[in-house]
Amino acid sequence: MSASPHAEAAPLRIGMLGASRIAELAILEASAATGEILAAVAARDPERARAYAAEHGFARVHEDYGALLADDSLDLVYIGLPNGLHAEWTARALDAGRNVLVEKPFAANLAEFDRVAARLEAAEGWAWEAFHYADHPALARLIAIVRDGGIGRLRRIEVRMEMPAPPASDPRWSFDLAGGAMMDLGCYALNVLLLLGEELGADPTPAIPQLRTARAVPYAPDPRVDATVEAELSLAGIPVDLRTSMESDGWDFSLRLVGDTGEVLLPNFVKPQEDGRLIVRGGGAGAGAAEAAGGAAERVERVSGTSSYAFQLRRIRAAVRGGERATALLARSRRTMALIDEISLANGLPLRPGRLAD
Repeated sequence: MSASPHAEAAPLRIGMLGASRIAELAILEASAATGEILAAVAARDPERARAYAAEHGFARVHEDYGALLADDSLDLVYIGLPNGLHAEWTARALDAGRNVLVEKPFAANLAEFDRVAARLEAAEGWAWEAFHYADHPALARLIAIVRDGGIGRLRRIEVRMEMPAPPASDPRWSFDLAGGAMMDLGCYALNVLLLLGEELGADPTPAIPQLRTARAVPYAPDPRVDATVEAELSLAGIPVDLRTSMESDGWDFSLRLVGDTGEVLLPNFVKPQEDGRLIVRGGGAGAGAAEAAGGAAERVERVSGTSSYAFQLRRIRAAVRGGERATALLARSRRTMALIDEISLANGLPLRPGRLAD
């Protein structure tokens, strides 16, 4: 058996802006699995950057973000800064000729997204938004089950992105830093709906989710920020029930597709490696949806325990080495941002301010 193109591509030399929590999963642990090189790091506090580099094995420390972006030895810059800084530093990295893996959300609002996208037209490098869940084979398996008629005709989609409240000091609550439940969590729910529309829609035209209703519960200390959002959408006529919250009693990152003969569930579609189950209920010919949900035969498939972040990093390596300009993924990211803005406006919430000028 021949080696995969991902395995054959030379490891990436990665530079990292910020010493964030998410970087430990997206870059540190993932690169340990994929063999990428931790080439450089920069943080707001150079002393913190030096301590971080020593702890995690970065080869070099840059005194500030600008110095890191000027490093021509880097193959990829990872941006895991607070949400409101993503667009600004992605644009700066592109202007410096870098390839960029930027954490979601790509920008603070659609207009800011488009300002970054305009840079891509003439950029030497490219930018990818870090929706790592889409690279895990668990999602591909869920889609295959639906395509193959394993749950009958698709009738309903339910998606949940909920977590307990972070501390009040957390930047995810900051309006100026583009915080809130929809920006930080709900973006995953919207992105996976768009992906499902592409994969299950009428080829070659993807189905685009249409917003029907939305209701937001504001964050009490700052009513400009959404703490919880419940929304009803339609995907090619299929009703979608979406809930996202940063004030939940527990964690729930589930995706459920219900058909007329059964259903398929990923209890944690964002990070399947943390649960490992894909659950199929019902599916027998002639079984009704109510019967399928109420105790018909259940099958549990075990999905790969490899991290979704490692799958993502392998894909990015292949894209960088192959010079891929992922316009289809960029279009999905743009539609995600447009839906976030639409839901905010539907709830009477102001759009988060962007920092990137034309």
